[in-house]
Amino acid sequence: MTARFRILLGLFVALGPASSLAQQPVSGARLYANHCAACHGEFGEGDGPVASALRVTMPNLRTLAMRSGGTFPADAVRAYVDGREIPAAHGDRYMPIWGDVFGWGPEGELDEARAEQRLTAVVEHVRALQYE
Repeated sequence: MTARFRILLGLFVALGPASSLAQQPVSGARLYANHCAACHGEFGEGDGPVASALRVTMPNLRTLAMRSGGTFPADAVRAYVDGREIPAAHGDRYMPIWGDVFGWGPEGELDEARAEQRLTAVVEHVRALQYE
């Protein structure tokens, strides 16, 4: 066995099959950093690097519970992040419809369970950002 082959074999064993990567738990923090922080800011305070270029003011996500009487409005946050069932009568939607984006799997298929898992992870991350 050549050294090059041993290195490649070691990497393959260490990383495991590609399907195991798809089965790893979803990180709400990672999803938020990749999809939300550019507008909402690293800590959800509405100060992301793109926020100043937008037509709307980014809300401070850290105050959602305070603005809802001390209870984090998980269902409302989930519905808004998902975006697939927000009625048009509620006005313009400046945020992407993440429910569709989060549902696309690695093979290009739409997977509702995947979307639900990722939506839950993002909502729980936003819950964790709340001011005490």
